[in-house]
Amino acid sequence: MRLIFKMLLSLLALLQPVCAYAHRDQDAKQNPDSVTIARIADFGRVWGVINYFHPAVGKGVLSTDSLIISNIGRLLDDPSASGFKTAISAMLSNLNDPHSAVSSKKARSIDSSGTEQGLTLTSLDSESIYITASQHIFKNGLVLDSVLTAKLIPSNRCFIIDLRNSAIDNNLGLKQYTQFVQPLIGKLINRTLILPTVRSFYYKGLMREDFPHDINILPQDKMGDLNGMLQVHYGLRNISEGSYLLSSQDLSLKSKRFCFIVNRYVNVNTLKALLALRHRNLCSLIFQGEMPDYVYGNFHHMQLSDGLTVKIRTSELIYEDGTLGSEPDTYIRFQPGEDPKKLILKEAGFLLSHPVKHSASTQVENTVYIRKPQFDYPSKEVPDLKLRLLGLFNFWNAIYYFSPNKNLIPNDWNKALSHFIPKFIKAENDSLYFLALMELTTFIQDGHSILINKPGGRSPVGMMDGNLPIGTDLVDGKVFVTSILEDTTQRRNLSEIQQGDELIAIDKVPVTTLARQWEKLILASNKSGFNREYYFTWLTNGNSGSSAVVTVRSKGQIKDVTLNRIKRDHYYNLRGKTNRFTLKEPFCRMLAPGIGYMRINRLYVHQLDSLSNMLKDCKSIILDARGYPRDSQIGTKLASYIALKPDTVAYNEFPFVTSPDLAKNQSLVEYEIIRPDSNTFLKNKKYYILVDEGIQSQGEWNVIALQGVTRATTLGTQTAGANGMAITINFPGQYFSFFSGFAEYYPDGTPNQKLGIKIDIPVNRTLQCYLNGDDEILSKAVSETLKDLYRKPNKRYLHQ
Repeated sequence: MRLIFKMLLSLLALLQPVCAYAHRDQDAKQNPDSVTIARIADFGRVWGVINYFHPAVGKGVLSTDSLIISNIGRLLDDPSASGFKTAISAMLSNLNDPHSAVSSKKARSIDSSGTEQGLTLTSLDSESIYITASQHIFKNGLVLDSVLTAKLIPSNRCFIIDLRNSAIDNNLGLKQYTQFVQPLIGKLINRTLILPTVRSFYYKGLMREDFPHDINILPQDKMGDLNGMLQVHYGLRNISEGSYLLSSQDLSLKSKRFCFIVNRYVNVNTLKALLALRHRNLCSLIFQGEMPDYVYGNFHHMQLSDGLTVKIRTSELIYEDGTLGSEPDTYIRFQPGEDPKKLILKEAGFLLSHPVKHSASTQVENTVYIRKPQFDYPSKEVPDLKLRLLGLFNFWNAIYYFSPNKNLIPNDWNKALSHFIPKFIKAENDSLYFLALMELTTFIQDGHSILINKPGGRSPVGMMDGNLPIGTDLVDGKVFVTSILEDTTQRRNLSEIQQGDELIAIDKVPVTTLARQWEKLILASNKSGFNREYYFTWLTNGNSGSSAVVTVRSKGQIKDVTLNRIKRDHYYNLRGKTNRFTLKEPFCRMLAPGIGYMRINRLYVHQLDSLSNMLKDCKSIILDARGYPRDSQIGTKLASYIALKPDTVAYNEFPFVTSPDLAKNQSLVEYEIIRPDSNTFLKNKKYYILVDEGIQSQGEWNVIALQGVTRATTLGTQTAGANGMAITINFPGQYFSFFSGFAEYYPDGTPNQKLGIKIDIPVNRTLQCYLNGDDEILSKAVSETLKDLYRKPNKRYLHQ
């Protein structure tokens, strides 16, 4: 027995350091240091470049999600410098692209033996001649005909043209091309030769990630239309500029055989032209050394942690037949002691003594880049760490490359990835994951970036999905109970609270403290949008069925009342029935003689003819734009009924993204023009427009359009300041969010984002307004209208 006991003690002693090591390892994963975080962030940045710019993604043959899922585990298990390099290398190797890789620090050594010999013409036999024509001989204007003289052409059947240079010289290299190579190729072709051209991604904004898998990227009735809405609404295309060479009428060289010798120091036009000529099987081509990257496309170089450098292909060279082209016939390298000229001539002689080897049949590349919907990995469980980081990387890169409002983010978005990585690592349960997503989407301060849980709505089922049965509003810096909801299950407790009571605290936490705590979790472009979201949804929020102690000041006395939270949908329904939210019908009516009223966001375009006829005799019309429109075209169409002439009412800026190098990207501007409708009933009238914090996005555009065609007076409170088509971004675990896909501006350059709609007469609501259900904004508009009509207010109509 003692022996067994001693053995157990020994075993425990052996296991103790192992357990301690495992604990430290787990703790390191949960609490990574700044170096580890930087490496994980760099992994996400590299993935972002691949995801949006690598050609394999555009062809739909590569699952970019799998690049993270399959490879980031290497880094998480071994966050050292070597583990980082291994993970990055593995991800790049999955591209099946040998040209995208971790860059070697070794300088490329190019053997320039035998180059820059000057102009030499050497007859090899009765049928072939060797000509060296490096770039420096064209310094003084040497041209093709002085090299390939009329005397040489008839007597020789084969030409070996050595164009190698010893260094890059842009000026002389271009002369070598224009004075010799270009005219020579013109004599060798029977029809126009299109040089290979770069095909790269073109993004006008970012396509939403949740579009159907079977969508027609370009609808049948829009075939051939590559303008405007194509990118944002349907998909992506590529854009490039090509060069070409025309055939010469000179037939003297068309029957001759040519072999060209080049290296990486020849001019880019020379190499592209010769590769195109070889692709047509009209010459042989010998390349000394390694081909330059540009013959395979464009590359983006990234400096990463630990001094690591990677290059990622972001485009590819497409030849005139739609393929990726042919390789040179031979690559040669010189070994020590070898005679370069002898080796070259031997290889060239062999090629010229045999028929030109025809290019292998290659697949024609698709002509339009595509993108596939982002998978959201639905699961009842919290996504694992790989998927959580996938969602983080996806959102960060989308904002980094495509948000037109990134400059409005208060904090540095470049540092945001490192800030959120530890939060997503620790988000191992539902609440932590939900809060991490809330903070991430709130960070960009864009009122469009609402976080949605597909099964639960604003929050997952069973988590923060309830509200106390009271309505609150902020008035003059204080929070007041402005409505008591009809919750029959707790009437007794609710009776202890009165409308107009000041809300002091919830569960002993002051409401001012709660507001500060929620600032980083509630999305909004501005303070008005924050207040709308916070006081309507989140202040009294908690798990459905949970209770809270509400502290109020009622008639000078402070009291505590315990209330239970009801399901949020039930809360919304009950609060919608309070006086404050009751919309009076009809939504188009006469308020007074000569004064018309339209609640435009409750109307439809097909109603405008009859409604305009009803208001045709009005001198003034109040356009109530509050609320979100039922008909997305109502603002534009109504503006056309009012417009007297074509008017530019706004302009939109779209991110024009063609490269991961932000300095190379631009913005595209599209002007919003309202053209007058033939209906004249609403023209030449005085207009008043009503706005409040509930107006956002399409609702804000409606107001901008109407302001642009009228000399309207706009009254109300600051709008949400979130406009420009909401672009969907998916997160693993059945979440999704949005961001504003383009930026909208007034013609004078004033942005709508953050600032909201321009307001002429601000209206500050009072507590009495909330308690009585008075519409102070409408009352103010009626008062202003009556002043204009009768020069003095008519109290009879102020509260209609």
